[in-house]
Amino acid sequence: MMFLEKTIYLLLILGLVLPNFCFSQENALQVPQTVDEAKSLSMKILSALPGATKKVWQEEAWPFILKMWDWARGFWDSYLGSKVTSLWQKFFKLLGKDTPDLKKEFQKEKEEMEQDFWQRFKELLP
Repeated sequence: MMFLEKTIYLLLILGLVLPNFCFSQENALQVPQTVDEAKSLSMKILSALPGATKKVWQEEAWPFILKMWDWARGFWDSYLGSKVTSLWQKFFKLLGKDTPDLKKEFQKEKEEMEQDFWQRFKELLP
């Protein structure tokens, strides 16, 4: 109990003291005094913004999204995919229909689209 009280007191003291260190910074931004200074400051900010956005997207956001996608796909494959597939099969059995073979249907649609594409392409040629 004594350790817990000391830890809480230490955290309270640090919580009160640490925020005050930000006021001791000497290199704080100065408010522009003229319109030209404001214009140059805004141009600096606007010129740095696309590079910063690109850097954040490429180095932080996109890798995070890819990790989330990999996790979700792994979770689906290991836990949910087989259960959902079996539920669909049971649902179609209740309806009295056969379960559609999605791979065959997709291949059939793909072949039809390719044939349609080639027919349109041949019509364009003289």
